[in-house]
Amino acid sequence: MAPEALPEPPKPGVWSYLKAVGPGVILGSMAIGSGEWILFPAIVVKYGPYLLWAALLSCIIQAVVAVESMKYAVYSGQPIHKAYQKLPPSPLAWAWAWTLLIFIPVIWPGWAAASATAIAALQLGRLPGPQDAYLVLAWGIVALTVGLLVIHFGEKIQRTLELVSWPILVLLVATIIIGVVIAASPQAWLEVLSGFGGFLKPRLGFPSQGEINWYMIAAAIAYIPAGFGFNLFISSYARDKGWGMGSKAGYISGLVGGNKVELRADEIPFDVNNQENLRRWREWLKIMRLDSYVFFSGITMVTVILTSVMAYALLVPRGLAPTGFQVAAAQAEALSAVLGWAAWVIVLLGGFWALFDTQWGIMDSVARTVTDNFWFASEWVRRMTGGDPRKIYYAVVYAIYALSVIILVISTVYKLAEPYHLSATGAVLGLLALTLAPILQLVVSNRILPKPLRPGIVTNIILAVGVVFYGFFIAAVILQMFFKTTL
Repeated sequence: MAPEALPEPPKPGVWSYLKAVGPGVILGSMAIGSGEWILFPAIVVKYGPYLLWAALLSCIIQAVVAVESMKYAVYSGQPIHKAYQKLPPSPLAWAWAWTLLIFIPVIWPGWAAASATAIAALQLGRLPGPQDAYLVLAWGIVALTVGLLVIHFGEKIQRTLELVSWPILVLLVATIIIGVVIAASPQAWLEVLSGFGGFLKPRLGFPSQGEINWYMIAAAIAYIPAGFGFNLFISSYARDKGWGMGSKAGYISGLVGGNKVELRADEIPFDVNNQENLRRWREWLKIMRLDSYVFFSGITMVTVILTSVMAYALLVPRGLAPTGFQVAAAQAEALSAVLGWAAWVIVLLGGFWALFDTQWGIMDSVARTVTDNFWFASEWVRRMTGGDPRKIYYAVVYAIYALSVIILVISTVYKLAEPYHLSATGAVLGLLALTLAPILQLVVSNRILPKPLRPGIVTNIILAVGVVFYGFFIAAVILQMFFKTTL
């Protein structure tokens, strides 16, 4: 079959580009969750702002990986894991590998539990205590159930998520800006922003031995801007958005409001020897970079700075260094000296939106990753589902929901783990996928993509740095947890 023409990209212009973006908006709204709202501000308060450079580096690495993964969807019409399945040992082996790498870290419902803590605090007018455990459990199940319902509706699930993510992203950023304007002095801004120079300090700004908790730090970094195999998520959203050749591949439709849609398992590459196609490719590349650099990583990094400044300004002068959701509660209490009851609304409502959005976003993105992987890898799966990928997608969604509810109930009844520990556990388990992603992307971008579409030296260097960067945190956590050794 002769290669097809690459579809015309959106016309240049602010409104045209805003309509064109989408995958990064979905991931961006998901990313402003536990890492940006809870975990990283806790690190800044405990150890100082000198790890801000590491957050920036994480945003840069993941933005580059995201663009490279979306390039494959625009070129071939299929998400990046279609390319991974071309590598040894076999497509089905990669399907199972990614299912385990993605599924295991996200079954810990820390986001639902934390968002439930926020809404319970708004209801009670104080932070929930042990006596309120079942109230938090009830709100956690409500949060999970509402998230489950959201991803049932729409002609395209990707479009439903995009429509919901835009207002949540705006609400989150607006809420944080209000808190920072009220709370932060110019001195707090200067001290936190000095953290970008932390790599110039001894040990690259990391705390000295004996003080450091690598589990806590690794969890915070892993969530910025998003954890796990996010590159799989964003490239799948790019296909379903209809970018480039993805417009010819089909998409995953909703159960309510959507119809059975043919989701192709083969690639539909465009002709890279055609100069008109290459001109269009360069325009599509602008969309990919805008989506990833600005709406995914860029807004996330701005949020990291704002939440860190707010936490630093409110908590450090009071000698407080809380962890988990106590970070949000302590900030709300500190703000109450200025705003009274409105402080609870500003801080806790923002926390609720951030964490609630993350929970149902994770349910969708993991389900679509598992669906795509087995859809590509097995003709038997396509035949047994009658050519309807929704049967796999919703089976995975319901499995995540059921396991999350079970873990929430067991954690509450037996007092096994707080929301913070559930979220941190998921982040640390997801480090392996974060380390693997740039390795695989180096191979795909430089061996499988056609030469005219391959990345330059700077992109390859950033991908290589990503392998070392995330690999360092894996090594640090393993050494501290199992060998009692601190790097």
